[in-house]
Amino acid sequence: MTNYFQLLDIEQATHIDLETLSKHHSELAAKHHPDNSEHGDDAQYRLLNTAYAILQSHSKRLIHLMELEGIPYEKRGTVSDHLMDFFMSTAQILQDADGFLRKKSATTSALAIALLENESQQLQDIISKQIDYLEAEKASTLEVASNTNQLSNAARDLAFLEKWQAQLKERYASLF
Repeated sequence: MTNYFQLLDIEQATHIDLETLSKHHSELAAKHHPDNSEHGDDAQYRLLNTAYAILQSHSKRLIHLMELEGIPYEKRGTVSDHLMDFFMSTAQILQDADGFLRKKSATTSALAIALLENESQQLQDIISKQIDYLEAEKASTLEVASNTNQLSNAARDLAFLEKWQAQLKERYASLF
């Protein structure tokens, strides 16, 4: 199994500096880019991109770390009880955003679209705050995971949090 931490010259840990990760990836990717006549290597370039994608994600990084350390990981399961409020509030926000987007797409006059702007702004604020809450919860989950034996549960929770955050970011972008 390839150790993506070693490949990108990053300390093997649950917490990593994303700026350092990006810097190391950029340098190595430029060196191994297939168009580089001196060191170009398509397979190495693809491996570097895979490593970067995995280490950039909290949940994927934690799963990779567990695999490297031989810690079993159960992919199946539900979100931890303490995240159910986040699940419910995120689901409601997504439902509200989808309803607004349907209403906006059915609107044909410029005046009616302008009248929807206040509601759009409110939704943008709500979504932005929820994204921030989820980001803080990801950091908290990662911190708890690194100090306990709950790595598998934390990895699963992080995967849910990342999924919810991605869905919110998608709706946020759709509001413009």
